[in-house]
Amino acid sequence: MEKANILIVDDEVGPRESLRMILKPAYNVYTAEDGFKALDIIRQQPIDLITLDLRMDGMSGIDVLKEVREHNKDIGVIIITGYGTLGTMTTANQYGVSDFISKPFNVTDVTMVVQKSLGKKKQGSDIRKLLEDIGTLQDISKAEKAKRIFEKSALFIKELTTNCASSAKAPAASGNMDCFKFLKLVSDILQHKTYAHVDHAERIYYYCTLFFDALQLSARTREEIEIAAYLHDIGKMGMEIDFFEGEKYLNEQQYQEWQQHPAVGVEMLAPAGLAPEVTSLILHHHERYDGRGFPGSLKGEEIPLGARILRIANVYDTHLFAKPFPESQSKQDIIKNMTMYATGEVDPQLLQVFLNALQNNDKRLQ
Repeated sequence: MEKANILIVDDEVGPRESLRMILKPAYNVYTAEDGFKALDIIRQQPIDLITLDLRMDGMSGIDVLKEVREHNKDIGVIIITGYGTLGTMTTANQYGVSDFISKPFNVTDVTMVVQKSLGKKKQGSDIRKLLEDIGTLQDISKAEKAKRIFEKSALFIKELTTNCASSAKAPAASGNMDCFKFLKLVSDILQHKTYAHVDHAERIYYYCTLFFDALQLSARTREEIEIAAYLHDIGKMGMEIDFFEGEKYLNEQQYQEWQQHPAVGVEMLAPAGLAPEVTSLILHHHERYDGRGFPGSLKGEEIPLGARILRIANVYDTHLFAKPFPESQSKQDIIKNMTMYATGEVDPQLLQVFLNALQNNDKRLQ
């Protein structure tokens, strides 16, 4: 197979050369000591992936990222930095970041994240080919688009879902998420979401993993939550309205339609034969701890554990991307806001588990 082209952008020679040595055996590697040279290389070479330091003299990493997106929206970007506020990371996410690695990094972390990011880029190409096979899709409804996509990819979906269901029975079960990432990416493309929301499912999955060790969940329970994290919003795929994360953007009719997306998602996924435990999490991820949620108005521990975890992950993501996107926003600001505004909405004990994990185990931020 043809080697991928990777550009390393860092004004420090040590990290830049370390990354070059790690990646050179498997990839075509280019290096740039500042943002201006990086942009020159991108204009001249077909770069597949960039590793980008945020804190550089001259042009900052964020400014480089903005310029990259003006030139090419499909290049994968990994942020590698020794510092960064939550607000900085949030801003980076708006411009389509594949992942984050903190300095000092190790060979295993770099290799794994690069492979993952290149895999996501390939999945995006697969989706575009699928959409081309289906047709221009200009004059049909979103519901019809969704139907055609499921028809076109039915065998692919069935095979990967079966593999995922089988892996749930094994002790080491995770990472077999290709099917679910594929579906979520299709949904994002159909709904023309901003970069801030394109990786919503990926972020929800990550937040859910912060609960796993603290709660000592079984491999099977973890797998069920992982699947639900990727698929919880798939019901939006066949709906006509353009969704925003928050009821205040919807009129009453739109809000009623939006409330249907968990049930619609379960219905759309019926042919995949997912376990009832998984579909239950998808169906109930908008239940509130005080019983004022939907669709079942479940209260307290009537709500499945995984659904309560998904609810907290979604609340955190909403706070993270609340407008405006302040550069000075810190992790402590988000934690304070969640503590203030999540009363009645989420399980208070699980919220404390999550906040502790953010403080101690969130490796993406210092």
